[in-house]
Amino acid sequence: MREADVCLELFLEWLAQTHGRRFRVDGREDLPGGGLTVLASAGPVRLAVEAQLLLGPVEDPDWLALRDRLAREIAVDLPDSIALWIPPGADLPSGAAGAQEFVQMVRQAATILQPQERSFVPLPITIYVKKMSDEGNLVMASGGLSPYWAHLTELVRGSYGLDSTRLHRLPESEEHLEQLIETIWQQAREIESPGQGVEIETIDAWTIQRLEGHSGVVIVGLPPQEIPDMGVAVRRNLRRILADSAPRLRQREADLRALVVLGHYVRLEQEGATTALRGYDPALYTGLEFVCLAADGLLKPLIQAPAQTLPGA
Repeated sequence: MREADVCLELFLEWLAQTHGRRFRVDGREDLPGGGLTVLASAGPVRLAVEAQLLLGPVEDPDWLALRDRLAREIAVDLPDSIALWIPPGADLPSGAAGAQEFVQMVRQAATILQPQERSFVPLPITIYVKKMSDEGNLVMASGGLSPYWAHLTELVRGSYGLDSTRLHRLPESEEHLEQLIETIWQQAREIESPGQGVEIETIDAWTIQRLEGHSGVVIVGLPPQEIPDMGVAVRRNLRRILADSAPRLRQREADLRALVVLGHYVRLEQEGATTALRGYDPALYTGLEFVCLAADGLLKPLIQAPAQTLPGA
């Protein structure tokens, strides 16, 4: 099972849930660069799908070897397929002890998932708060909490630095964020002198989901050093993928044609593919009923034909 297979399964499940039609895969072919093409059917309705990687395949052999080894260890005796989505900028654990603990935590989270259920692995991390000055009313935050510096600044007296570079993805619960901000404020208030700091234990939330179909574990992500300028890369690569895939799909003998791309985002609502697509000539995707993005264990239609125009609707 590969990343493109995860895209395909998310898309087919989304079709079943939103359009009430469950397709059966009749044939598939692997494509260069980690993509795949599939022909599927639901009664008389035929579907052609391509799944492609928006940021291309990983080219770091050491990282790939570590990823595949961890995936094999996690997969031992697990009955169904599991996808683990690494937050952008996060790295796989290094060292035997760290890797073993990681495998155990992922397996523990995987074994309690129900089919099609999505949750997260709570990986323990540390963030650091340092008092810079008694003056002012400011928190300068780096890392995963940087978008929330204004909320923190409202609470503190003095100037502080917050290092949350080990935090890449928060749980989706607003309650978790509120409690973490409250903890940071309480800990910062107890720092007596400038130059002093305190460590705060929290978690990094790596999305995990249980899929159906294939068995095995897929770790979806990129090495930190391969995270590009996301906006530029998405605009360039999505245009290239559409230019390559759309003509092939239009040539397929099918009633429906779909392109699904896999992206790497902390949250699906932060994706930039929708904005990129608006800047393209619509002729790039003419003839495609669906253009969808898979990220963080979810699927979002960027373009979809009205339901009443779809065959069999």
